[in-house]
Amino acid sequence: MLLIVVICSVLQVLGQNNFNQIKGKWSYSVDAGGTYMTGVFHFFEKEGTLTGEIQSSEGYVIPFSKVEQKEENVFYLEARTEYDLYKITVKINGDKFLGTGTSYQGEAPITGERKKE
Repeated sequence: MLLIVVICSVLQVLGQNNFNQIKGKWSYSVDAGGTYMTGVFHFFEKEGTLTGEIQSSEGYVIPFSKVEQKEENVFYLEARTEYDLYKITVKINGDKFLGTGTSYQGEAPITGERKKE
């Protein structure tokens, strides 16, 4: 019986997402064909679920409609506006990330760095 309890506990811990590696604020930069967009991704946990928002340098805020951990260091994000759906995949390496964002305008590389709080 003790063995079953230990196995269940280990499986529960292994099955949990590691939100701590992404929670917080990350500055980002997107090179959309010579036009640079910058801002902050803000990730936080709400009711046991990872969520967040994009805070652009232009002053608008777009909530993420989806935040999923795909692999240990890979996250998939979606943010929807009235006119577009942004799909972003980033791979975290320490305090930096590298990835790709797509929208109706095409695909663009995206980079980011954790902001010190």
